[in-house]
Amino acid sequence: MSMSVLSSEFKDLTESCANQRPFEALNSDLNRQLDKAIILPEDGDRKKIKTISFHQLNVFDTSIPEENNALFRFANRAHITTKPEVLRSILLFQEGDDYSQKKLVESERLLRSQNFLYDARVFAEEDCDGNIEVSVVTRDLWTLLPELSFSRSGGENSSRIGFRESNLFGWGKRLSLAHTSDKDRSGYLFIYDDPHILSTRYRGRIEYADNSDGKRHYFGIQYPFFSTDTPYSYGISDFHNQRTESLYQAGEVVSEYDHTSKVSDIYFGAATSLHNSWTQRLSLGFRNHEDSFTATTATQLPLAEDRRLSYPYLQAHWFEDNFIKVRNFDSIYRTEDLNLGWNIKALIGYSDKQLSNDESHFIYQLSLEKAHYTSDRSLWRTELALNGQWNSEQNTARNMISQATFEYYLNTSVYQSWYTKVQLRFAKNLTEDVQLTLGGETGLRGFPIKYQHGSKSVLVNLEKRYYWEYDLLQLFKVGGAVFFDIGRVRGNSLVNSDPNYLKNIGMGLRLAPSRANAGLVLHLDVAAPINAPGNIDGVQWLFTVKNRF
Repeated sequence: MSMSVLSSEFKDLTESCANQRPFEALNSDLNRQLDKAIILPEDGDRKKIKTISFHQLNVFDTSIPEENNALFRFANRAHITTKPEVLRSILLFQEGDDYSQKKLVESERLLRSQNFLYDARVFAEEDCDGNIEVSVVTRDLWTLLPELSFSRSGGENSSRIGFRESNLFGWGKRLSLAHTSDKDRSGYLFIYDDPHILSTRYRGRIEYADNSDGKRHYFGIQYPFFSTDTPYSYGISDFHNQRTESLYQAGEVVSEYDHTSKVSDIYFGAATSLHNSWTQRLSLGFRNHEDSFTATTATQLPLAEDRRLSYPYLQAHWFEDNFIKVRNFDSIYRTEDLNLGWNIKALIGYSDKQLSNDESHFIYQLSLEKAHYTSDRSLWRTELALNGQWNSEQNTARNMISQATFEYYLNTSVYQSWYTKVQLRFAKNLTEDVQLTLGGETGLRGFPIKYQHGSKSVLVNLEKRYYWEYDLLQLFKVGGAVFFDIGRVRGNSLVNSDPNYLKNIGMGLRLAPSRANAGLVLHLDVAAPINAPGNIDGVQWLFTVKNRF
């Protein structure tokens, strides 16, 4: 929902409370920021929120000729609009609370993150007595969808048939049932997700899958850190997954084995109040993680040893709240919330051999994320990660993987940009079930899935991106890309793998749904390898669904 697609009954409200500049005014603003001119009442000691009104827009805007047809009018009538109680439970304020500009801005961002809303705006006006009248404007998505999809990536097919409802009866609950099939397995998947149990902050999720190679279930309930000022969080979860795993050589399956994973977790966390845009969160928990491996008739390569790690852990999270609203970065025309602040997470745990069937190990995880503008039209994104285990008895690493990802955007206009991604990975002492791979949707789009594998990898993606914003059937915003990929994986591997740099070129279409599944981008790509051996197809077709352009 942009300012131009708000229904006419709210145009006066949005023009008088210009919380966001119209996108048309950004033609010369190449950093694509939307909220440079936030206009909300200033904070004050005696200012109270007097009223909160909700203005809910339906899926289609029948006030414009392109959407005023029988099909779209029927869809609006059939659609169950989100209950106001659901929207109210997401807000960080209520009538009678002290007014806080920050809580209005963060509430708008929380509303926009819901998968049943396309966009949200929170406006405020101050009356003559200093009281604040808040207006919340949202636009619903069509959420009852058949799951009829077919994907092809790296020479492998996957399909999904079923249905999904992500706003059950307007209460914001998700229910889905689907039959799935891919290169490794087929089966049925059931999911129920409740992000606001009984209109509270508690979140619950249940998953169950019955697959051709085993079963999977997940149960979890938690009270999350739902805002930057949430003082505490706690939760419990249990996960069990039995499946058949495949190992590849030159894109072909050369070995299989059965893998059973069990993960149980319980934690409690506390956080400091937001200070100078920073919050610090500290969580203490206990986790039991088991992996077991069984040979099948198709097993041709050595199996990993069974592992069981039972350990208490301490997790720290440093988060800087520095969000801005932008457009045409990861989606097309939709408002995106970009955090320019730091996001740092660290975890340390210790699994004593007395609690497990394994030797004593330290478990460690570290991740850092940061984005910043280097000029008025260029943006860097950096992500660093390190995780693995350390055998405290033998002083050796196990499954240690480090990764550095750098992304660069150069906006040549509001509707075009150059995009570069550089990814470096290094692994040490990987067990037989863990691989670093490239091929297909993992980065080298002109080669079969998992074509290369080893313990060290480098990948460079270069794209020229086009955000055309064309409305296809009033259902999709359209974009496109021309790309070049180069990369390789080398080092220790179970099978022979081509250690040379591989290259491909290609082009693709991007479709960003504007009436359903708004957080996704459909990728339709065709790629051709440049230096592939003769046994590789000269053209690779890829159809994938991602959450980014």
